[in-house]
Amino acid sequence: MEFNFNGPSGALQIALTLIVGLGAIGYGGYSYSAQSAALDSTETVDATIVSTSIERHDARRGTDDYSPQATFNYTYEGETYTSSHVYPGDVLHEFGTQEDARAQLEGYEPGATVTAYVPSDSPENAFLKYESSNKPLYIIGLGAILVLGTIVSVLRG
Repeated sequence: MEFNFNGPSGALQIALTLIVGLGAIGYGGYSYSAQSAALDSTETVDATIVSTSIERHDARRGTDDYSPQATFNYTYEGETYTSSHVYPGDVLHEFGTQEDARAQLEGYEPGATVTAYVPSDSPENAFLKYESSNKPLYIIGLGAILVLGTIVSVLRG
């Protein structure tokens, strides 16, 4: 079985594809690092849920994805903060249905007192669910595929 990849041709396309691929690797690495750092150095505090919602994201594959949103107030080392991070890091956790996204918010009704996790090095970025995501690794993988595919295409060309 032969794999035939017709990658970018021309210096501009090659350069742009490499920039996008390297950018994806960099963003994925940064997101993974930020997520790991947030999970490694947290303290727990009581937080009060202000509001919750489900955000819809238009997907290119014909269906929409949904992510849970929660805004909450908390006090850390005498300072009061407001955060809207359900999960650590900046990469959204997306779910295929509104019901699945809404299930992530069970127990987080407005007015409820809940536990929040506060990263000691960035207390303004507290989050509610102590869970990691593999999404940054997928972003790194996509970037690596773009870079390697471009290199293979150039070497074959």
